[in-house]
Amino acid sequence: MLIKLDSGYLLNPAALAYVSSDEMLAYFKQPVIKDKDDCQTLRCFGFGVTEADIERIAASAANGEVTDDGEARDEG
Repeated sequence: MLIKLDSGYLLNPAALAYVSSDEMLAYFKQPVIKDKDDCQTLRCFGFGVTEADIERIAASAANGEVTDDGEARDEG
């Protein structure tokens, strides 16, 4: 499931390590590709999000359930 951010980007919540509401940043588990043509990775693993983005991410997390093997399962 992808979430559309206010910036227009699509986000896969499974790729997030955590979201900081204090810093208004979301951090990826892995480096992200800045430009697919030259494969430069971002130095910062975080990106700016809005309060509405954080609410959408939280709602998405609430729709999933963690199973015994640690994988999120979509209940929708």
